[in-house]
Amino acid sequence: MPMSTLINHAHDSFEVAGDSDVGRVRNENQDHYIVGDLRRQLVIRDTDVEGEIEDEMFGCQQGSLLVVADGMGGHEAGERASRIAVQATARYVLDMMRWFLKLSPTAEDDFIDELSESLVSVQKELWSAGPEGHSMGTTVTMAYLLWPKIYVVHAGDSRCYQLRDGVLRQLTTDHTVAQQLLDSGGLNESDPSLQHWRHVLWNCVGGSRKQVSPEAIRADLRVGDQILLCSDGLTGMLDDRTIRSVLEEAGSPEVKVRQLIDLANEAGGTDNITAVICRVVGEGPTDSAGAGLDTTIF
Repeated sequence: MPMSTLINHAHDSFEVAGDSDVGRVRNENQDHYIVGDLRRQLVIRDTDVEGEIEDEMFGCQQGSLLVVADGMGGHEAGERASRIAVQATARYVLDMMRWFLKLSPTAEDDFIDELSESLVSVQKELWSAGPEGHSMGTTVTMAYLLWPKIYVVHAGDSRCYQLRDGVLRQLTTDHTVAQQLLDSGGLNESDPSLQHWRHVLWNCVGGSRKQVSPEAIRADLRVGDQILLCSDGLTGMLDDRTIRSVLEEAGSPEVKVRQLIDLANEAGGTDNITAVICRVVGEGPTDSAGAGLDTTIF
């Protein structure tokens, strides 16, 4: 069943849903995803303050985290790699990154560098997972939404899209040999040999002793934007026009996630299919009391 949650707090307003499906051909699902919101929290253990006081006192929300990972490396290794990746990414963001940061232009660059370092940390964790850790790998596409920005860190061929005013834009680049050949002019879309290279990755997390090369993207957010993170089990079955059509329809992110997965299965379902959709339904604050980029935040 889909996991769906409405994130709607005083400092951000995102409606998010995600789901993953084994597809029609594979016996095991090697995709994993995570959706969550980060916030400062104080848990009261003891106090002599008179009157009512909550056991848990929450500060402002610090952002929303979306991660999709598509594992590779054999029957069990791929599932394990993607599971470790989403767990380690979330743990890194929670435990290692600074909770307070004045996001000047220079500090924002440092912030993105810290997010990128999460993939390096995940790779080290995969390598330390045992002998098979040197052969198993995974894609990782992570989006950190912090009004009024989205920060994306990425390795592999899972994707992050942004839909705005009917225009679907792929924020990430496919780290495949096929995309390299297209970008260099070595092949064009009509070349039949291109298909052979579409699933050959030159960059991923783990998989070898080669160091991962995180791709980092930042973009503005507006109310009405929709963000889609997905594995190639979706984009291998559905073209961008179909994806855009589904996102533009009325309905909740949960309904759209299910519709995209159903369409991918109807088109063949040759791989595991994972989709996470976030819809921006309200603004975060921009004054000095809020969590905007010109104030003290994460």
